[in-house]
Amino acid sequence: MGKQQASYKIFSFYKGNVNPRVPRYQKAVFRYFGQTVHQVVREDFDHGDFLNHICRTETGVDYLIFFDIDCVPVSKAWIGWLLSDLQQPRTIAGAAQTANHLRNGENLYVGPFFFGISTAYLKALNYPDMRLTDTMDAGQNLTEVIQQEGGHVKYWWPTQIEKKEWTLYHPVHNSFGPGTTYDNLVYHAFYSRFDLADRFILKSKSLLKGSFYGYWWPWTKVP
Repeated sequence: MGKQQASYKIFSFYKGNVNPRVPRYQKAVFRYFGQTVHQVVREDFDHGDFLNHICRTETGVDYLIFFDIDCVPVSKAWIGWLLSDLQQPRTIAGAAQTANHLRNGENLYVGPFFFGISTAYLKALNYPDMRLTDTMDAGQNLTEVIQQEGGHVKYWWPTQIEKKEWTLYHPVHNSFGPGTTYDNLVYHAFYSRFDLADRFILKSKSLLKGSFYGYWWPWTKVP
């Protein structure tokens, strides 16, 4: 009998300040690449609250995968690469990020806008708090706890950057910004609020290669 395929769920989070077209396009892109994204809308949560809630309650799958609402795959190969990274025990894998406003920008961690981790590992770590603090951004504590416990961090690095705006604390991969693609597999627009959603919507439209005059397979119109 062959090895049972790993189970996973994909989540994203947003509030009412997000252009309503953004979550619709995110769903369309995920469906185009054969995946389902579970979008959580909670006005009483911040990003860290959302991450804590999902990590501590969604325990019925092998892996949890997180995307920002304006972050999408650009190839159907992304899930295979991510799950391959996560085959190594005690591993977090995802996009590299630096919080430029903290510690003089001297920090590097897996950003909460795209990462995957096993539910068993989260339990073993006793669910590190993902909320931002005066010294850490949302989600940053998870990477730092894993490093302290001797776990593995697999970074996905910027491969294309539409607008270089921030420093990435790394000697080779040293910048990122709005419209960054990571490992040629995942795209993050950043800033997709009501008046800053155009970048993400344009990218999403370009990815919907099966579309035909605003429709995409199976011919459901994207609003």
